[in-house]
Amino acid sequence: MRVTIYTRQGCPLCDKGIAAARSVFGVESITLVDVDLDLELMEKYTARVPVIETEDGTVIAEGIIMEATLRAFKDESP
Repeated sequence: MRVTIYTRQGCPLCDKGIAAARSVFGVESITLVDVDLDLELMEKYTARVPVIETEDGTVIAEGIIMEATLRAFKDESP
């Protein structure tokens, strides 16, 4: 399963969310997107980062990311 993490520089919650996602999905399955580099993404995600989405746009988690939440989602996915 590939996921996208919407993040920003200097965000401690983002760092923790990225670490949790890497543990669950693996480094090679993650795409990081810095929302501050795109005005539309900044408007959409600025107060929500980190946001972890699947390839089809399903939001798995946002804000405080718990590894258990990510594992449960992965285990329930086909």
